[in-house]
Amino acid sequence: MKEKTVKLKNYQSMVEANIDCDILKQNGIECFIGNQQFAQLYPVFNEIDTGLSITVFEDDYDKALALLDEFHSDKNLS
Repeated sequence: MKEKTVKLKNYQSMVEANIDCDILKQNGIECFIGNQQFAQLYPVFNEIDTGLSITVFEDDYDKALALLDEFHSDKNLS
């Protein structure tokens, strides 16, 4: 049985997408960055479309979102 994947979050910066992807992977959540090559070759693509995005398995969506919310809220408190 194949698991369904869903878009978790959109990004304007490759750096931000990589940081969040690393956080998810360190916590056991498989993910990948979509549109990576296209957005790097054609930066204007980010302004026209959704740009970069992180995709996760549907079953991990809520956990992934909570992890990133917690990370970014802790980062903002510092």
